[in-house]
Parts: sequence; structure tokens; C-alpha cells
Amino acid sequence: MNHRNPTILDVAKKADVAVGTVSRFLNGRNIRKSNRDRIEAAISELGFRANIVARAMKTERTKSIGLLVPVFDEFNSAILSVLVDELQANGYSLLTFHHGHQAKAMIEALEAAASRRIDALLLSATEGIQTEVERQVAGDLPITLFNNDLPEVAADRVLVNDRAGTAQAVRRMVEFGHERIGFVSGDLFESTARNRLDGYLDTMRELGLPIVEELIWKQDWSRSNGHVATRAFCERTDPPTAIFYSSYILATGGLEYMRGASLVPGKDMHIVSFDDPDYFSLLAPGITAVAQPVKAVAQSLAELTISRLENDIDAPRTVTLDCDFKLRGSLGLKKD
Repeated sequence: MNHRNPTILDVAKKADVAVGTVSRFLNGRNIRKSNRDRIEAAISELGFRANIVARAMKTERTKSIGLLVPVFDEFNSAILSVLVDELQANGYSLLTFHHGHQAKAMIEALEAAASRRIDALLLSATEGIQTEVERQVAGDLPITLFNNDLPEVAADRVLVNDRAGTAQAVRRMVEFGHERIGFVSGDLFESTARNRLDGYLDTMRELGLPIVEELIWKQDWSRSNGHVATRAFCERTDPPTAIFYSSYILATGGLEYMRGASLVPGKDMHIVSFDDPDYFSLLAPGITAVAQPVKAVAQSLAELTISRLENDIDAPRTVTLDCDFKLRGSLGLKKD
């Protein structure tokens, strides 16, 4: 009677882990302690022996980390700049991918990142890819989420307190005498957009101010959306006295419309932006903004990821960072 030697498939089944996880273990890659313990027990029980070819293929970590984002705009470019320095200082290199807010493109980029044998992935996610991200995490590819969250995924994450940042901005707008405040949202499929809208709604209710559905514009993150929303608000017979934009790209579209309509920010229309690119402080008047702590986000991404790669860490960790409010001329003069 022939007895078949156990294979990597048998080990994966016995340990109740993905085959990719066993492969990572055999190749000396870092995996979760709980998975490692189950694999070691399965190997011992089955009497599995990696063959000579598999041993010859054994490699150490590649010391490379992937960064997957929608686009390399002002925010993500600033993240990238700090990340490169932080990772290089610790002996890691960075590979970049982008997905353009398209779920299919993101899944393809995830697969490409994994096939290039990166040690970990930093991911600004979107809806529609949770299953693929969970599959990668189950295969022991360390993933750190940032900017846009996937709440059900058991991964490390670095988040900005979008809700509190927006709430602070709305309170300051009300302090400046504004009660009819227009709100321009990004894509509500993404957690950042939902959190910023919730910050607006919660604060308006908290302050006892009416929520006017016609003054809440829900579309996408595009510059053209900011332009169209601002025109729609300004052409109303009862326009808002101030507008909050959920991103600097939306605000830029609004500024584009106001310039064409000869409207002066801070005089004819008061505006606040979430995000604070460098040029906002250079415009006349300066654009009031909720500034994300870009450097701290990038440093936290590097720290969480490197610590997971180099230590035995099982439980997901979350770092939440606060924003700063930058008061400039676009909010006008405070009313007594």
C-alpha cells in the first residue's frame, strides 16, 4: 500500500489557514503567531517535510512595502514624501500603486502588489473590495488602512478624526454668524465622506440649527462637482451665507466658479475647506481650512507597519489623529 507524503495543501487544511499562509511560513516570511502555531502543530502531526526545491526557494523578506491610493493628489503626495524618508531610514523601500476610486482597478492592484512579494501594504480603500482585502489579510499580507476605512477588516489602521474636524469647523462658522451653511460632500461610499457629513449634521442639530436638505450637495470628489454645487447654491433665491467643502478639490471647484462669477470669498460667500494644501495660505484672501496632520499620518503608517513586520503582533491596532483649524480670510470677519 502506497502512503502519499503530506503536501502543503494538507498542512493548510489541517491548520485551517490559507495555502498562501503556509507558503509564507515555509519561506521565512512573518505571519501572525496564531497562524504560525497552528502550522507548526500541523507540520508536526502530519510529519510534513518541505522538499529540497522548496528549501532552495526559501527567501527572507523583500524589505519592500506597497502604497495603494486612489490618486497622487496633494494629500497622498505629501504622505508619500514622508513615507519614503521614514521607510528608508528603517531599511525598507516603497512601491506605489493607484486605483482611481475604481473597485476593479483596486482589486487588480491588490493582486499585483501581492504577486510582487511585498512585505506589507498601506491602503486607502473604497467600497466594493472588502472581500479581496479580507482574502489578502487571511493570507497574512499585513495591510494598514488609512484615509478611507473598511470597518469590518481585521487590519491595522491610521485614521484622521474627520467627524470632529468638521464639527469644529461648523462651530466656528456659526460663531462667525452663519446659520445657513451649505455642505458639499464627496462620494458617500467612502468613510471619509460619511464621517464629514455626520460631523456637519451632528453639529447643526447640537446647536439647534435647521438642516436644509437643499443645502446638502451629495455627489463625488471631483473639482467639477465643487463648481456645480457652488453655482447651484449661489443662484438660489435664498443662498447659504457660507459653504463647507469636504475636500480641497471640491473647494477648488467652488473657487473656480466664484472667480468666474466675480464673487469674492470672505465677502460675497464665506467658505471653509476640509484639507489644507499649501496654496490655500497664499491666495487672497487665504482659505480657511481643516488641516489634516499629514506628517503624523505617514509616520504612524510606517511605525505600525514596521512594528508588525518585526514583532509578534496579533490584534489589529488603530491610531486616530486630530486635525487643526486654520482660520483665514475666506470666513470673513467675526460678528459680535
